[in-house]
Amino acid sequence: MMGNSRILVPFPHVVEKLATYGAKMVVISNSSRRASTTLEKLKSLGFDPSLFVGAITSGELTHQYLQRRDDAWFAALGRSCIHMTWNDRGAISLEGLNLKVVDSVEEADFILAHGTEALGQSSGAAWPMELEDLEKILEACAAKEIPMVVANPDYVTVEARALRIMPGTLADKYEKLGGVVKWMGKPDKVR
Repeated sequence: MMGNSRILVPFPHVVEKLATYGAKMVVISNSSRRASTTLEKLKSLGFDPSLFVGAITSGELTHQYLQRRDDAWFAALGRSCIHMTWNDRGAISLEGLNLKVVDSVEEADFILAHGTEALGQSSGAAWPMELEDLEKILEACAAKEIPMVVANPDYVTVEARALRIMPGTLADKYEKLGGVVKWMGKPDKVR
């Protein structure tokens, strides 16, 4: 098992050893990023991406469901979204989804939560925001009964010596406000 920039097993070359035995390995992650980005990141973690047959991320599943819209819940969503994303960690592209990113609750059909640091702009840029400011937007959205899709259900992650708030925290807050949330990623079932 790998996690947050380090391998969590006591044997440093276990991945390479498994590959020599013909093991088919797949990265399964709650990352809100696309699968291809996750595979690219393996290099910086000291792994050879070619040893893996692929990656499944909650972000990839979210992207595919929003793109295909063959699921009734996703088909019912409109095309205008408030996009909560990353700033320091890099904003997440919505390319190929035919979405209109809005910053007005009145214009939004749904909320798409990829991150907890910024509000996505129609230009693709990210406008940095504090968590408290994002929560105020959630309050306004809950009052209008706007549904939310959360592309990473984790509440926190450990980075260096600190905890970083993740999109699952926003989704939990939204449910407590009475909002409807579609949780994408483990341990929830993809329906």
